[in-house]
Amino acid sequence: MSAIFLDLSAVTYSAGQKHILHGIDLTLEAGRVYGLVGPNGSGKSSLMKIIARQVAPSGGRVELEGKPVSEWAGRAFARQVAYMPQFTPDADGMTVRELVALGRFPWHGTLGRFTRTDADMVERAIARSELDAFANRPVATMSGGEKQRAWIAMMLAQDAKCLLLDEPTSALDLSHQASVLSLVHTLSQERGLTVVIVLHDINLASRYCDEIIAMNSGRIVAKGAPAEIMNTGMLRRIFGVEIGVFSHPHTRQPVGYLM
Repeated sequence: MSAIFLDLSAVTYSAGQKHILHGIDLTLEAGRVYGLVGPNGSGKSSLMKIIARQVAPSGGRVELEGKPVSEWAGRAFARQVAYMPQFTPDADGMTVRELVALGRFPWHGTLGRFTRTDADMVERAIARSELDAFANRPVATMSGGEKQRAWIAMMLAQDAKCLLLDEPTSALDLSHQASVLSLVHTLSQERGLTVVIVLHDINLASRYCDEIIAMNSGRIVAKGAPAEIMNTGMLRRIFGVEIGVFSHPHTRQPVGYLM
């Protein structure tokens, strides 16, 4: 069993009078890719924001490597966890290299000097994301898939141990969806990264994730390997509709379809 990287216990979250998360217990191991799935409004993005320390839980405990996340200093936490929100900020006027270089901020700070080490990390991240030909291109001129790779490159330059990606494929065509998720899964294997990805497509989660975490109505209703989640009864419980499952003729992985 891998070491526990993140541990959530009895986590709740409310916004005003609206209760969004209810008693979330979740353990994430180092070096695994988790797909976070569930219907709209089930609390996926709220849970991601709590893990990313973008919002504080209303109750419960969140620990990173055995230490409450509230006790981590800002830059120290950012050296551990990189977060890409569902709607990334505008990068108008920036080149890919300039965007990727922002990933080094947790290491040198506002007044710190951008060192040769920082520059090397930026170039390695660009190369590993296969963006060499785009390094000097304005981010605004790139396609959706290329932009997502640029943001992932920024997260790689950040050199964090955990990547949190909220719906990174929602606006991409099939080719770019496969390209982005394949890259993320390969990086997890190469670097031992813990990755959590919010996905709407259960088949993408089954194909590219080591485990699936399913949510509904602010609760975790299932967690397990794709083969454990991808069955008609479990998918009905998660999504509230009839979904059939068959084995892919080549990969033998489970594939779901709406009945």
